[in-house]
Amino acid sequence: MLFLNHSLTPCVPVHTGRFNFKIMLQLFIELTNQIFWEGYAEQLAQNNPAVFQLELAEFVNCYNL
Repeated sequence: MLFLNHSLTPCVPVHTGRFNFKIMLQLFIELTNQIFWEGYAEQLAQNNPAVFQLELAEFVNCYNL
């Protein structure tokens, strides 16, 4: 399981075998905040939505079995 910020929010699959997108979005935002700066994902989504969607899709695809 993936844990960020020492939180107890795991990245867990849902019944369909796919990850819950809302959880994955939250984890993506937390991760980018840790790697870059607080608010990076929100700023990227506003300034360059295509790149935000691409990075988010790559992140989700890495964990979507």
